[in-house]
Amino acid sequence: MSTVLLIIQLIISIILTGLILVQRSEGGALGIGGGGGGGLMSGRSATNSIARMTWILGVVFIINCLALTVVFNMENQNTSLIDDTNAVAPLTAPVDSPDTTNPLAVETLPAETPTTETPDEATPEVAEEPKTDE
Repeated sequence: MSTVLLIIQLIISIILTGLILVQRSEGGALGIGGGGGGGLMSGRSATNSIARMTWILGVVFIINCLALTVVFNMENQNTSLIDDTNAVAPLTAPVDSPDTTNPLAVETLPAETPTTETPDEATPEVAEEPKTDE
């Protein structure tokens, strides 16, 4: 059913485009084409019939659009976009429990063996600069 309505929509849009292009311009909106002179159909009755056909096809176009919306909704009533995706992989990586990993924990260094040095021996000596006579 939707294929038939789509083909009808295509035919209506092509005919409607042709009717709009054949109509005579009544104003100088852009100054293109001009409204004067004899056009393809210069009779008053031809202009009325083309305008009437344009209105009729415009109404049929809108009704067909609404019918297409209803038909597509009825055909795709039980399907969902989420159901159509075949997500195999999880969205997030598995997380270890907080007992086994703690990324904010400070790493502990192995304890150093105590030394028997006194605090004076542990500090490095600073070399004195030689004095210069000025």
